[in-house]
Amino acid sequence: MVDLTEARLATPQTAADFSFPIATPYAIQVEFMQRLFETLERGEFGIFESPTGTGKSLSIICGSLTWLTHHHARAPATIDKDDGRPVWVRDYERKQRESSVNPDAVAREKYENWAKSVRRKESAEQRERKQNARRVGAVRAKASKRGSEQSPHNSDDEVVAEYHSSEETKGDGEYSESVRKLLHARAQSRVYEDSDIDSDEDIDQNAEPEEPSISKIFYASRTHSQLQQFISEIKRTKFGHATPCVTLGSRVQLCTNDEVRTGCASAMLNERCLEMQQNGRSKRCGHLPVQRTPMLDLKDHMQTRAMDIEDLVVQARKLSVCAYYGARASVQQAHVVALPYNMLLSRSAREALGVSLKNSVVIIDEAHNLVDTILATHSALLDARCVTLLLDLVQRYFKKYWQRLRGSNVVHIRRTIALLRALDKYMRAVKAEDSGTPDVLVKGVNEFLHDAHADHINVFTIDRYLRESKIGRKLNMFADRQVGSNNDAEKRPRAQTAAGPQKSEIAPATAVAALEAFIAGIGSPDRTGARIVVRNGAHGVELSYVLLDPSEAFGELRREARAVVLAGGTMTPATDVVEQLLPRFGRLSRDTCSPAELMKLDPDNARLFSWSHVVSPSHICSLVIESGPTNTPLKFAFQDQQNTLRIRECGQALAALCNVIPGGVVVFFPSYALLSKMLSVWRENRIIERIARRKPVVTEDAQNVLSEYVEHVRGPHKGAVLLSVVGGRLSEGINFSDELGRAVVMVGVPFPSLASPELNERLTYYESIGQKPTMSTVARPAEQSMGPRARSLYESLCMRAVNQSIGRAIRHRGDFAAIVFLDARYAEPRIARKLPAWIAGPNQSVSSCKFGPALARISSFFKQDFSV
Repeated sequence: MVDLTEARLATPQTAADFSFPIATPYAIQVEFMQRLFETLERGEFGIFESPTGTGKSLSIICGSLTWLTHHHARAPATIDKDDGRPVWVRDYERKQRESSVNPDAVAREKYENWAKSVRRKESAEQRERKQNARRVGAVRAKASKRGSEQSPHNSDDEVVAEYHSSEETKGDGEYSESVRKLLHARAQSRVYEDSDIDSDEDIDQNAEPEEPSISKIFYASRTHSQLQQFISEIKRTKFGHATPCVTLGSRVQLCTNDEVRTGCASAMLNERCLEMQQNGRSKRCGHLPVQRTPMLDLKDHMQTRAMDIEDLVVQARKLSVCAYYGARASVQQAHVVALPYNMLLSRSAREALGVSLKNSVVIIDEAHNLVDTILATHSALLDARCVTLLLDLVQRYFKKYWQRLRGSNVVHIRRTIALLRALDKYMRAVKAEDSGTPDVLVKGVNEFLHDAHADHINVFTIDRYLRESKIGRKLNMFADRQVGSNNDAEKRPRAQTAAGPQKSEIAPATAVAALEAFIAGIGSPDRTGARIVVRNGAHGVELSYVLLDPSEAFGELRREARAVVLAGGTMTPATDVVEQLLPRFGRLSRDTCSPAELMKLDPDNARLFSWSHVVSPSHICSLVIESGPTNTPLKFAFQDQQNTLRIRECGQALAALCNVIPGGVVVFFPSYALLSKMLSVWRENRIIERIARRKPVVTEDAQNVLSEYVEHVRGPHKGAVLLSVVGGRLSEGINFSDELGRAVVMVGVPFPSLASPELNERLTYYESIGQKPTMSTVARPAEQSMGPRARSLYESLCMRAVNQSIGRAIRHRGDFAAIVFLDARYAEPRIARKLPAWIAGPNQSVSSCKFGPALARISSFFKQDFSV
C-alpha cells in the first residue's frame, strides 16, 4: 500500500521521542501515538477510539507530526553494491537516482527562483510608480471619468465563455490529451480563479510555475471551533513554532474586505466575490492585488508557524490581501491543512480548492457521524420554487444571449431548459394528483427520470456542463442585474414590467446551487446506491436526492490518500462503519482500480484500536434500572410512550435519584415529543415540584440554558437537573465535567423513527450489500421484519447517539460520575455490547437491578472519597 522504495521508519518508543509536551503522559497516549505512527507509515485505514478526556488531540498531533517529520527526512532505499564498477560510475548512478527520486526539489527551486524574480520586478515597478505618482494619478482620473460616462455595467461579463466538452474536443487534433491535462493543471494552480492578474506580456516570461506539493496531514473535523481548538493544541507543542499549518474556511469566515462583508448577505458573498474578480481593475476587490508580492508575503508568514483562521485574517489585513485566497495558495507547501468535513468529503469541493490528497494522510476527528455526514453532503433537495424560478431565469437568459453564445453552449443550455421543463411538468402533475397519491413516493433514479419523461435527456452531460462552464455564476449576475433593473422600473405602469423578472422569496444563487447539487446526484453514472424521494412539502412538491451508499465517495478519498485515520471518543460500534465505507462488494470494481488501490479498499485491511478510559473503574457507576419505586417496569418503546403510569414512575425514580446524587444531573430523552409528554405528566402530578426542591430544573429550550444550568450548579443550590434530547444541541461537544455532570441519566432508547422513508431505504440498501443491487423500490422494513444486517445498523445508529451523549461526563482522570439507564432494554445483550468498553467492561454488559438496590448502590457510590 506504500512505495516499496521507501526505507521503513522505526516506531518511536517513548513520549519524548514523539516530542510530547507533558512529562508524564497516560500510557494509552503513548500507545495511541505508536499505533498511529505505524498506521501512517504502512499506509493503512485505521479507526482509533479514545474516550473524551484521555488527551486524544495531543496524541493525534504528536503522533502524526512526528511521523511526517521523519517521512520528510527519510532517505529512499537504494541498492548500491560494490560490483567491481569504477567509483565514478556508481557515483553518477547514485546522483541520477537522487534526482529521479526527488523531482520536486527541482520544481521547488524553480518556483522559488520565480518568486524572487517577481519580487524584484514588482519592487522596481513600485519605485517607478512612486516617482511618477502625479502622472499616474492624472491618467487614472481620466480613466475614471471615461468609466463614469459609460453604461452601469457591461453585459459581456454575463455571457458564458466558449465551451467544448472533453468528448467534443477529443481527437480534434488541436491539442493532445496530455496537453489538455497540462493546461487543466496549470489552470488549477492559479491563485485567483476567474481573475485577470496576468497581462499578455507576463504570460511568456513571468508565468507562475506549478508549485510542487509535499506530503502533508489533512485534519478534518465538524466545526470551525473544533479546528481552532486543534490549532491551539499544536501551538502547545514544539511543532507549533516551525510547522506550516493552514486552516481552510469559507469566504464568510475569511473575507477581509469589510465593504463587501457589511453590504452583502452571507448567502450572496460567494457570488459578490466572484463578480468583483471579473470586474476591471477600477472596480476590482482591493484585497486581490494585481501584484503578486503581497500574496507571496502572506504565504511566507503562513509557512513559518501554525495559524488558525483568526491569525490568518489578522495577518492578511496587515498586508491588505485576501485571507481566503491566501489560505488556498498556501496549501501546497503546508505541512498541516485543517478543514471542515464538507471541504474534504466532496470531490468537487477538493477540486475547486485545488486540494490533492496524493501521498498525504487524512485524519478525520469526531468521526462517529462520518457516514451520516457523507450521505448528507452528497444528498440534495430541489423544490417547486427553485424549478419555477430557474426555468424562467434560464429561458430569459437564453432569449437574450443565444446569438452571442459560442461553442456548444446553445446545445447544453437547451438541454438544461428541457430538463427543467420536464421537472416542472412532473411536479405540477404530482401536485394535481395530491389527493389520489401517497404523501411520499420513493423511486430509483432511473425510474424517476422515466416517470418525469426525462430519460431521453443526457443528465450526465448537463452536470458536467454546469461544473465546467460555470454558467451558474453568469446566471446569478444576470438575475441580480435584472432584478435591479426591475426595481428601478417599479414606478412605471405594471403593464410595462408584467413580463419582466419579479422578486422571489428565494435567492437565485440558492436556486442555482440547489439545481447543481441535484443534477450532480442524478447525473452520476452509477445510480444504484441512491433514491429520489418525492413529497409535498411546505413549498410545494419537493424532490430529494438521497444517497444510500457512502462507499464511492469515501473510496475516492481512500484511493488517493496514503493513509486514512478515523478518530473519536465514541467510535463503537465500528463494524457497520467499515462495512458501509469499504463494502466487500463495493461499486469500485477491479476494472477501475489498480492492485494497490484494491488493497486500500479491502475491509480486511482496516485496523481498529480502542482504549478504555483513564479513570479508575471505581470512579464510574453504571447500571440499568429495570423498574421504578412501585415496581412498575421502566421501558419506553414507541407503544409505551403514552403510558402515563410508566411516565409517572420514571419521574418518581428521577426525583429519588436527585436526592442522593450531588451536583448536576443531565437527563437525555429519545425525542422532543417524549420530553414534552413527560414534562406535562410530571407537572400534573407535581413531580417537577418535588425534583425542584432539591435541584432546579432547566430544559434544553431555555434561552440561556447552559449559563442558567452552570449558575444553579455552582451557586447556592449546589446542583441542578438539565433535561435535554439525544441528538440535540447539548448531546455533542459540551463539557459537563466535575460537578456539572455527576450523573448522566438516559430515559428510553433513542431508536430513529422508521416513519422516515430515507431511513427505510438506507436500511433496505444496507441489508442488500453483498447481493446484486436492484433499481426497483422494495417494501419498507418494519422493525419486526428487518433482516439481521439492517437491524444491526438500526441499533448502531441508536447506540452511537447514546454513547455520544453519555460521553459528556467523565472528562479527566480525577472525574467521577454515575451513568444510569432508565430503560430495561439497555440490559439486553444486543444493546449492551454496543456500549463503550469503559462502561460495559470486558464482559460487554451492564449491571441491572430493581430500583431499591440501584438507589442504595448509587448512594454508596457517592459516599466514597474520590480524592484518594
